Amino acid sequence: MIVVLCAMKQERDALLKLMKDVKKVRNKKVRVLDTELNNTFFVGKIGNREVAVSKTGIGQVYATIATLLAIQKFKPELIINLGCAGSLDQSVMVNDVVVADRVADWRFDAIDWPRGFDSNYTSFPCDERVIEIMKKMKLDTNIHYGGIVSANEFIYKKSQNKEIKKHFPEALCGEMEGSAIATTCFAMGVKCSVIRSISDDTLLEKNYHTYYFNLDDACNTAAKIAAQIIRKY
Repeated sequence: MIVVLCAMKQERDALLKLMKDVKKVRNKKVRVLDTELNNTFFVGKIGNREVAVSKTGIGQVYATIATLLAIQKFKPELIINLGCAGSLDQSVMVNDVVVADRVADWRFDAIDWPRGFDSNYTSFPCDERVIEIMKKMKLDTNIHYGGIVSANEFIYKKSQNKEIKKHFPEALCGEMEGSAIATTCFAMGVKCSVIRSISDDTLLEKNYHTYYFNLDDACNTAAKIAAQIIRKY
């Protein structure tokens, strides 16, 4: 079983369109502010692989809860965090895809705990087999391999970029759930991969406008890449 966790409906639904024999599996409901996140899993197949897909909700807390629920319910061999992200590097363009080798929380700052992708305190490894599979595939999408950073913040300010580049100069893109999912998987002994398609360039002013404009295309690109990985995993 492979579990795919997406923060948003658009990210989840893009992969659902590529699945067959899909059925709903109800899970525990989670409180989100004044409403409930219906943590439903959609279980089906991509190729010959059984896959469960869920919308976690946005942010690290809900991503952690969804990851734990998925591990308890399905005991997966791999969890993929799939979705969109903002570019942090000039070479990473909109609709490119970044596959993480390590993921870090760029806001995590504890005394005597070093920050950076070379720190085992604040960053966590991703599954090497996914990267090996990706490098053997012939794709019409630009693929980048490297570090992804996360925090409970949409990145759109110069001050955020400055903070990230100070401690994570190699970061290729930023998002809001990957580090929480990778940390939880590491703690629970489950393999994890974080795959993000670029929806916006955080180096550009008012990038949130392009985020909304490119969101659907970015989600579809990420889903197509993930489906190809799942078939070969």
